[in-house]
Amino acid sequence: MTNPVSPTLRGMTSPLQAQALKPNPQIEDQQASDIGQRLEQMLWVEMLSHAGLEKAFTQAGGEAASAFSRYIVEAIAKDMSEQHPMGLGRATEQVIAANIQDRSGVKP
Repeated sequence: MTNPVSPTLRGMTSPLQAQALKPNPQIEDQQASDIGQRLEQMLWVEMLSHAGLEKAFTQAGGEAASAFSRYIVEAIAKDMSEQHPMGLGRATEQVIAANIQDRSGVKP
């Protein structure tokens, strides 16, 4: 199948598309922070689940309890990641910020 876009138009972008493709360090810093926060939350979820908290919530609760026990563990993990950070989220933010700086040439 041939490419329907002519070779002369292939590299052209509109001004709005070009602006959307430019890196925005402020938005990317917020995304890096969110990624770090979610990483710590995931780690807390796995540790709490491995420790048996999810299973403890499902005992004597039937299928209804097992359907919602994961949400309870995730809510507890979110709170713990905010109140008692392990530092891995911050380290992740720093790595992502360094990658953003390398890619865009702009200091975060």
